[in-house]
Amino acid sequence: MVPPTSIDEAISPQTVYDSYSGPVDNVDIVKYPPHVGFLVSFLVDARGGAMRGCRHSGVRVIVPPRRASMPTRVTCRYLRREKMVHPPPLMEGESLASRILELGPVGAKFLGPVMIEVPNFGSLRGSEREIVVLRSENGETWREHTVEVTDEIVKDILGANFEKEDRDPWHSGNRLTRIVTTEFPHYFAIVSRVKQEVHAIGPEGGMVSSTVVPQVQAVFPQGALTKRIKVGLQVNLFKPRRNVASTCLKKISVNHVPKKKRFSLMW
Repeated sequence: MVPPTSIDEAISPQTVYDSYSGPVDNVDIVKYPPHVGFLVSFLVDARGGAMRGCRHSGVRVIVPPRRASMPTRVTCRYLRREKMVHPPPLMEGESLASRILELGPVGAKFLGPVMIEVPNFGSLRGSEREIVVLRSENGETWREHTVEVTDEIVKDILGANFEKEDRDPWHSGNRLTRIVTTEFPHYFAIVSRVKQEVHAIGPEGGMVSSTVVPQVQAVFPQGALTKRIKVGLQVNLFKPRRNVASTCLKKISVNHVPKKKRFSLMW
C-alpha cells in the first residue's frame, strides 16, 4: 500500500475533526453580550445584549443569551397619550407614570423571559400608591400585565455579564419599573394608582382590609354573594391643609357611585 501523502493527511476526517474549533451556530455566545445604545430599533441575536435608549429616555431592554431564536430587530420607542386612538383607560385616582412604550415586532416570542427597564416619575407617597403595568396586544383593548417580577428572575436575567454596566441616577428605588415578559405586546403603559388590595370572596363570606389604613375593612357576611368574585379595596387618604382644626372638617359619605360597580366613602 502506498503511504499517505501530505495532502491526504490534511484532508483526512481525523485531521479535520481535530482542527475544527469554531463556535456553535457560528456565533460565540460565550462572549459578553453587547452593550449598545439605540434610537428606535436594534438587532438582537443569540448572544443577547443590554441596549439602552438614547436621547435620555432611560429605557433599557435586556435580552439574556440564548433567548432569541433568530436574529430579530426590536423596536422600542415612547409615545404620547394624545397620539393614540385608544389610550389606556384610567379610573379615578390613576395617571400615567411615564409615556406609553411601543414595542415591535408585535407578538415576538422569546425562548425565556426578557426584561425592560422603564424610568417613571410617579409619586407613591410611601405605600399609599402603587405602580401597575398595562399591556395592549392590538392598541384597542388593555389589560393588566400580571407577570410577577421576583428577585430570582431579575438575578437570572441580569447575571454577571450585565452588572458591570453603569446605571443612571434614576435607576434606583421606586423610580425604575421592571417589566418581565416572554412575548412582546404592541404597547406597555406604566400607571400610578391608589394601592389596591384584591381578595377572592365567595358565598362563604370574608373580609378585605387595607394595608394603608388597617381600620378600613369591607366585611361580606355568609350568603351575601352567590358566586366567587374578586373584590378590590382602595383607600385614598385625604390630608387637610395645615393649620386647619379637625373640628372644621365635615364628614361626607357617598353610599354608591354607579361606575364600574364602585362604592366610595370619603371623610
